[in-house]
Amino acid sequence: MSERFESIRKGLEEAIAWKAGKRTGAVVHTYTAMDVAKIRKKTKLTQKEFSESFLIPLSTLRQWEQGQRVPQGAAQALLKIIDKNPNAALAALH
Repeated sequence: MSERFESIRKGLEEAIAWKAGKRTGAVVHTYTAMDVAKIRKKTKLTQKEFSESFLIPLSTLRQWEQGQRVPQGAAQALLKIIDKNPNAALAALH
């Protein structure tokens, strides 16, 4: 088998073992819920204005605020920046 296939196979086996509660070498990333509505309100923007300003689809923003989805990766980093300094974040994009 190819090296790529073996890597995928090993990853799949680790995922199955992890799901079964076994300790593996797998790296697990967990994302915690953020109070996106609170962060948005710091900017004094409506959902529509916030989504347009930060290029976030309105439906995604609504799902975050309702707790149906959790921001991940770069979106989570952007929200942390907005939370820390909303004016600087807005100024940087305009």
